[in-house]
Amino acid sequence: MKMEKKRAVMMESTAELRKKLMKEKKKTPLVEKKSERRKMGVHIPGHITPEILLRLPARSLGKFRCVSKSWLSITSNAAFVKSNTQHNLITRRSLITGECDRMIQPIKSYLASAEATSESAVRLQPMETMPENSYVMASCDGLVCVRSFEDSQHYISNPLTGQSIALPLDPLRLTCKLGFYFHHSTSKYRLIRFKMPANESEVLVVGENSWRLIPGTVPASFHCECPLDLSGKLYWLAHTRSKLVLEPAELPPDIIVIFDEEEEVYSVICPPPSKKLQEYLGGNLVNFNGELGLWVAGLSDTIDLWIMDNFWIKRYSINYAHIPKCPSRFKVEARSLAWILGGAISTGDEELLLDLSTIIEPHYFVRWNLKSKTCVLRHLIDRSSPYRSTFPYTETLTDPHYSASTLMELTCTASLLSQG
Repeated sequence: MKMEKKRAVMMESTAELRKKLMKEKKKTPLVEKKSERRKMGVHIPGHITPEILLRLPARSLGKFRCVSKSWLSITSNAAFVKSNTQHNLITRRSLITGECDRMIQPIKSYLASAEATSESAVRLQPMETMPENSYVMASCDGLVCVRSFEDSQHYISNPLTGQSIALPLDPLRLTCKLGFYFHHSTSKYRLIRFKMPANESEVLVVGENSWRLIPGTVPASFHCECPLDLSGKLYWLAHTRSKLVLEPAELPPDIIVIFDEEEEVYSVICPPPSKKLQEYLGGNLVNFNGELGLWVAGLSDTIDLWIMDNFWIKRYSINYAHIPKCPSRFKVEARSLAWILGGAISTGDEELLLDLSTIIEPHYFVRWNLKSKTCVLRHLIDRSSPYRSTFPYTETLTDPHYSASTLMELTCTASLLSQG
């Protein structure tokens, strides 16, 4: 009996030992696999990486170029940069603004993001990469046309990367109005300028050395500094020349001038039948979800947004009373003083960001939620001059030095990427 008990105990211990060994064998491959994973890192399929990076802000992509050679290669690809810019034009909109009163302070340009939602003051980021003492005159797809007051030279500049290309030394007078757009059929950036009072306009292909005269005369005098670029056309608020007794800025706009970027011809349409245009205190054209829009303020207590859908429709109207913490002085000045013409961008399906300012109160952006009919008034600090222009802006990694052939290649490839 004792021998049988000993055998049973030995068999049990042997069975337990076998179980332990089997467990150790099972554990070992898992441990090895985990250690291998730690060494290799998280693996992302190669075709997924560009899709993830494509949706990031351009500023972040600039930093991620340092992560690896493969990421540097992806984010430096011209087609990728173009696709990322088009994505950000829809999802990340900002306003770039420049102060231009040299009697008060040096020329400065600032960037104001449209993404923040707080009611607190917004500190504008100085554009330190811009040419020294330069002033923004036009904007297109993250590139800006600036004028340096140091040497009267004009540049196409990328404020994010600091890259710039000088334009031909053909003096642009301060009285000239500029338009900046991307010509899709040739895949080249172009500038259009208007010589007043000669009623002439000229086009410059960025990268070429001379301006080309456009046949015909400009049908009006422009009221706003920067045109709206929408669906291959440039739009300006303007005045008919028969009424030009005063300076254009002293007259209410009574016409909208359209320039066809492909055909290079002008046409005109009438603005909305709004009483506010006779009482005109401020307003501007805006791309509202792909439709032509016009916001306008008059002597009444409301700001109106009109949309062109075969004919003008007043789609939204909001009262100053809906702006929280709106200073009473701001309301009074809005009715009694000429407004500085501010820029406007659509930051969502039902949202606008407006640069609403008077001569004495020059430091406000208004974030306008059209659906809820509410506004957030955002006080801008680090601003001392009311004399400025404001333009829609989107950060991009686009290099102003791209040749026409490179632009053509990247545009075609970007189209394929967006479809995929």
